Amino acid sequence: MRDDSRTTVIAEFQQRHHLLRAFTAKVEGLLTELLAGEKLHSITSRTKTAESLANKLAKPDASYTSLDQITDICGVRITTYFEGTVERVAKVIKREFQIDEPNSADKGALLDPDRFGYLSLHYVASLTADRAKLPENKQFAGIKAEIQIRSILQHAWAEIEHDLGYKTDRKSTRLNS
Repeated sequence: MRDDSRTTVIAEFQQRHHLLRAFTAKVEGLLTELLAGEKLHSITSRTKTAESLANKLAKPDASYTSLDQITDICGVRITTYFEGTVERVAKVIKREFQIDEPNSADKGALLDPDRFGYLSLHYVASLTADRAKLPENKQFAGIKAEIQIRSILQHAWAEIEHDLGYKTDRKSTRLNS
């Protein structure tokens, strides 16, 4: 990624950080209301930090020219107790949000049927046009959040896989240095 593009994206992020944090909280609150009838383990959220964004932009394959191209600045994770609840939650999200299909993914569909690995639904979502017209939401029109849905067992596996992969990468980097 070119330095001038990286500088532009970081400047945009710093200017909009307060709004992005408010949007993350809005999506988390909305999902908490919409899913009140479901038995869930947790709904958590985070907004990327400047440091995390800088690390993402520093990756060799990064080619962003504007902040709007990055779909995971705002993130919400819904963890269910049971795998069957994941699909019910997904239906609510598809009904209540505008889904950016090309940037959304069913990570489980990428695995061979006989393989165990990272399973999670990732939706890149924004407020629907009707919801964005509401006075309290106008400021959020067009902002996207990544909403991840997975069962608690899938979440545990993802954490283990992340830690093992991260430690393996760090170890091999040290050995190759």
